[in-house]
Amino acid sequence: MNRKKIILFHILIFIFINIIFFFSSEFLVNLITSGFHDVGLWKDLLIVGAIIIFILTIISCLLYLKEYKLIGLLIIILNIFMLWDRLSFLYRYHFTDFSPTFYIPNWILIATALLSIIGIIVGFKVIKKSIYMKNGLLIYFSLVTLSISIQVLC
Repeated sequence: MNRKKIILFHILIFIFINIIFFFSSEFLVNLITSGFHDVGLWKDLLIVGAIIIFILTIISCLLYLKEYKLIGLLIIILNIFMLWDRLSFLYRYHFTDFSPTFYIPNWILIATALLSIIGIIVGFKVIKKSIYMKNGLLIYFSLVTLSISIQVLC
């Protein structure tokens, strides 16, 4: 397959999966949050789901095109965002009058920030081709899974 066919194929897959997700999202909202009937939950699920599907489609397309630099850059950008988010919470907890409904403990914020720093290093290693692209993505998704499980379980 040439580049144009691969890109067109991934665009069509993205549209198809989003259409399926759109029609099944109300069922998912009722399944996850039974008893709550809020359009905001449905809208948020659609937005977050479309973003996740978009990111996964881009990663799949870049894997087929074998674009090491773009995959590494995507890993770095996502980890910088996660690092900024965690450090922003730490700053707001200690230096502003921010009073959240649910307080995330400092050790969880620091642990996920350290995991995102490791992810940034993995992204640079993918760009320099010192680790394979698939191994870099596997490490990245393992770090994200570990970060999410730390937040959920503690």
